[in-house]
Amino acid sequence: MADKEEISWPYTPHPCLGMRLKTASGEEYPVIDEKLVMIDTGYSGEVLLPRDLYEGLKLNMWEEPEPDEFELGDGSTVFMKVAQGYILIPKLRSDPFSAKIHSMYEEEKDTSEILIGIKFIKRFKLLLDGPANKVCIL
Repeated sequence: MADKEEISWPYTPHPCLGMRLKTASGEEYPVIDEKLVMIDTGYSGEVLLPRDLYEGLKLNMWEEPEPDEFELGDGSTVFMKVAQGYILIPKLRSDPFSAKIHSMYEEEKDTSEILIGIKFIKRFKLLLDGPANKVCIL
């Protein structure tokens, strides 16, 4: 990568990517710059949002009629709300990627973090550089 600018984000303390969310109605989070979002290889979906952010961005207005079903590590099943949205990675390009955005139905299983899952990171070639404490898109 000597002749190309490196696209990377520091660990904080977990592997993260910098991104912005965009809804079908054009609302964005965060409004400027990017938010460091944790990569979660245990989540098989694309993007998981806390319920308050999901509802605050009015993604519930763009929800698909049927929830998505996910199996947890303990073998139990959870159902998640799902809406079509867009992910923008400002350091990579200015065009957003279409993505399914999920949120928990059950409040007690809600996440407090935004998570990027396996289906989204499969679009990229990532390097998790442990010694340098950073994630790079190659």
